[in-house]
Amino acid sequence: MTKSEYNGPFTKKSAFTHKHTHPLLLDLLLIRRFKVDYLEWEPETCWAEIQQEFGTTVSDLNRTKIQATKTCHLVDMPYERWNLFEKVAVSFSGLTPKFDLIQKPTPHACAFAVDTMSQIRDKKISDEVYRYIAAVLLADGICYAPSPLDPCNEHLAKFVPQDMQRKTKLGVERRLEPTFDGTRDEDIQVFKSTSVADFVEYERTQLLRQIEVVIGE
Repeated sequence: MTKSEYNGPFTKKSAFTHKHTHPLLLDLLLIRRFKVDYLEWEPETCWAEIQQEFGTTVSDLNRTKIQATKTCHLVDMPYERWNLFEKVAVSFSGLTPKFDLIQKPTPHACAFAVDTMSQIRDKKISDEVYRYIAAVLLADGICYAPSPLDPCNEHLAKFVPQDMQRKTKLGVERRLEPTFDGTRDEDIQVFKSTSVADFVEYERTQLLRQIEVVIGE
């Protein structure tokens, strides 16, 4: 990744205000400085300690990411209940969760959340959550769920043509380049599913680069 392709923070201080800071970088900075003690703090205590230690306030966007990450550390519900998973996915994608509304995240945000949550804890995500994500995919006209959303496919198979799902799976695995000329009916599906898989890979690369730049590893 070249410098021009890097869109993250360059210092520990700026990590708490930069809009593209990965949730796991924030978590790593806090655990390294405050150990797991920070997980038990009230939000106001957390923001005050960050101000004192890093000399900066925390942006609203990153406060939301930190709170969502803490929730995943401390309780099982985001891994088990679709409505709480939704709020984590919304938070990780940089939006404000509204607990009195349904906020359908994008397929990309769902995949990013699943990938991030799996790195926070070795906790299995429930069938209920994968059914919810399958509904999100269906709402966006996606018939095949790429990694890390693979468990959604058994739920999608109840609603989409299995031949199309199979052809899309092969196209994604083979990195088939869509031609959009009407000769392959799976082109649009391969395009949609590949974009989700590529987004997750991009965010993984960004995280590694952010750790390297901000922490020096």
